[in-house]
Amino acid sequence: MEMIEIVIFFSIITILFIIYSEYSVGQILFRPDSMGKISMNLNSLLGFLMNPFHKTHLWSLQTLDINYAFIIIVSLLIFTLFQYSPFKTLFKVEPDI
Repeated sequence: MEMIEIVIFFSIITILFIIYSEYSVGQILFRPDSMGKISMNLNSLLGFLMNPFHKTHLWSLQTLDINYAFIIIVSLLIFTLFQYSPFKTLFKVEPDI
C-alpha cells in the first residue's frame, strides 16, 4: 500500500507544480503552435521539468519555486516526515474487526 501512496503523492505534487508553473512562468505546457493556435506541448513541459538536472542557474533562491527537482526533494522529505512520524500511531484509528 505504501508504494501506491508514494505514486499518488508525487502525481499530485507534479500536477500542482505544472499548474503553478503554467501560472507563474506561462507558456510551458500550453503554447501557440506554428498556426497560432494554442495547443499542448509535452516536449516543452518535459524539458522544463528536467532543466534543473543540467542547468545550475535554476538553483538560485529566486528560481527554487520553479525548480522541479527541488520541489520533489522537499516533498519527499515532508512525505517521509509524515510517514514515519511518531505521532502517526497516536492518531491512527483502525476499526475493530
